[in-house]
Amino acid sequence: MYKTISALKARQNLGQVMNEVALKGDDYIIERAGKPLVAVIPMEKYQSLQRDWDEFFEGLAEMSANIKEEDFQTLGEIVDEAVHAARKPKTKKRWQHRLTRLS
Repeated sequence: MYKTISALKARQNLGQVMNEVALKGDDYIIERAGKPLVAVIPMEKYQSLQRDWDEFFEGLAEMSANIKEEDFQTLGEIVDEAVHAARKPKTKKRWQHRLTRLS
């Protein structure tokens, strides 16, 4: 669950906000002038997000290292087909089969 709080109230009640985040697992969105500015989340959630982010970029680096030079053109065509298919939901998703063959 997340709660929204103004920057002024967050400053005035920082200890309470920290306790609710750390002990209850609540997330806070801190706003200034009604616009979301920052999020306060439990450390465990932050660490999990950081691990996911790191794993994503490691996988991306590994995948790009395994792509052969001649596959870049094919990959570009697949991306173009996927974008076209996403814009027209009834279009058959041929690009998925082509992408599987590259793996």
